[in-house]
Amino acid sequence: MPGGQRVAAASSWVEPTRAMPPAILLRSLLLTCALAEGARLTAAGAAVARPNVLFIVSDDLNVRLGCYGAAEAKTPNLDRLAARGMRFDRAYCNYPVCNVSRTSFLSGRYPEVTGVLNNTTDPRIRLGADFQFLPEYFRAHGYFAAGCGKIAHGTYNHVLKWDYYSEPQRGGEEDDLTRTGKQKGAKKGGKKTKSAAKAGAATDVPFAWQATTNDDADEPDGQVARRLLKYFAGERGGRPFFIAAGFHKPHVPHTAPQKYFALHDPAKMPTPPEPPGHEKDIPAIAWAPRSERNLTLEQRRAIIQHYYAATSFMDAQVGLLLDELDRHKHWDSTIVVFIGDHGWHLGEHGGFYAKMSLMDESARAPLIVVAPGVKAGTATNSLAEYLDLFPTLVELAGLPVPAGLQGVSLAPVLRNAAAVAREQAYTIVLRGAGRSSRSPPRWRRQPRRTPC
Repeated sequence: MPGGQRVAAASSWVEPTRAMPPAILLRSLLLTCALAEGARLTAAGAAVARPNVLFIVSDDLNVRLGCYGAAEAKTPNLDRLAARGMRFDRAYCNYPVCNVSRTSFLSGRYPEVTGVLNNTTDPRIRLGADFQFLPEYFRAHGYFAAGCGKIAHGTYNHVLKWDYYSEPQRGGEEDDLTRTGKQKGAKKGGKKTKSAAKAGAATDVPFAWQATTNDDADEPDGQVARRLLKYFAGERGGRPFFIAAGFHKPHVPHTAPQKYFALHDPAKMPTPPEPPGHEKDIPAIAWAPRSERNLTLEQRRAIIQHYYAATSFMDAQVGLLLDELDRHKHWDSTIVVFIGDHGWHLGEHGGFYAKMSLMDESARAPLIVVAPGVKAGTATNSLAEYLDLFPTLVELAGLPVPAGLQGVSLAPVLRNAAAVAREQAYTIVLRGAGRSSRSPPRWRRQPRRTPC
């Protein structure tokens, strides 16, 4: 396949001290030498101002965005961000679940190395108390690090050290996707969550949602950008900024102000086409654990509308951050990265409404990069893994590369969209004791990643 191939595996086997593959090791050594030389040249010459970094993460976001060709999506701010820089069309998370993916890209290491393979494991379980995650590494090199919202997995946001950090309170039963759980959340959560339970009754979809009467600023995600705005203007002691904004949406519950639901007519929501008989070609191990096969067309369209509404709301909050870059004329001195932590199925492959599959809807997610010198409005078919972000940002900022990174820098691709940074991209999931598999190449075009 031109530009490399996707490699995906479902496995229960983990090697505690897994060695870095030789090709990755060689690339890492070359990158280390190149960056060390760059650091010496910078030190020998005139002082170079470090670029700012704006790092934006959205939760459970697939590529149904305007800039990725989804005409029905209403994402004008992500579209204008992509118009300023480069869109990666084949960017993949390393594990399609929140804590695992975030620990991986924040550390620059594969999940087998971090030891984080679920949502309940501390990100430092193997890396240790002194390990520097991405924002901490920039902070240690003179940056003012400010974060708000879900950067690490919510349970473990406290493990990252910042100059400023805030987490707006979440509402609803975020991780309980069942109708019963929605009613339980209503009982626990007071009037707001009761409204969500009632709102879901009209189409009786199995995912909590609410079209609120709130202003954007009254929603938790509405606070994320607003709490960070002051650091674009100053209050950093003269240091460049590393600002990280973590939005919970479009993760369930699909909650947003009513105006965002009004943007999307449920009757016009596109349901995914299914190739006749394709299920027989997909091994059981490849299926995501959550499937809703018996939903009506009305229910399926309602779920997609709710997801799109939550996405449009998140997009509007991203717009506040971009407006601030405009206001303070930071674009020429700022690297902007936008990602989802992984994708999300919207009914594909027999009724998946979940993550945790090896299929593109779950493993593939957005990656948009804007940086000085990157040609505006470009797209690349070059493969990328999310753990490539750490070495990429380090190189773009002119910082020394830390030891142990397993990703590769995407800087060559940012300079030339036709360049190839990696030949393969890896995604893994666990599927029970002693079981491993690859997704069928007929549908994924991706050979297996074998534990080694």
